[in-house]
Amino acid sequence: MPLEINHNYDALKADLAGSSRLKETFLIFYSSIVDGKLWCPDCRDVEQSVKDIFEGNDDINGVIVYVGDRTTWRDPANRFRQEWKISSVPTLIRLTAHGTEESRLVESEVKDRTKLEKFVAGSN
Repeated sequence: MPLEINHNYDALKADLAGSSRLKETFLIFYSSIVDGKLWCPDCRDVEQSVKDIFEGNDDINGVIVYVGDRTTWRDPANRFRQEWKISSVPTLIRLTAHGTEESRLVESEVKDRTKLEKFVAGSN
């Protein structure tokens, strides 16, 4: 399934809390796009691998969530730092059918294509 870009985090949050999912869902936390590209070099490094893995699999759903520009991201009160305990990007979170975190892959782990593939396949 193609990756979905989340443009309304409050609606996504309500959706995650309100229903069970038939497809396995992953939240993909990236830096925001600034001057036409992701400001975080690690996010840029993994962007194509993530796209390749998710677009080639109809059994999973990937939702990209942008954490903000550099200043917004560095704020300790950033909503994603608070609500999801994200400390670095990129971060992928596998959700349970009820929208809660099951497991996560963080930064350098996401950059490892083999770890990323195993994580998405469910054998992390």
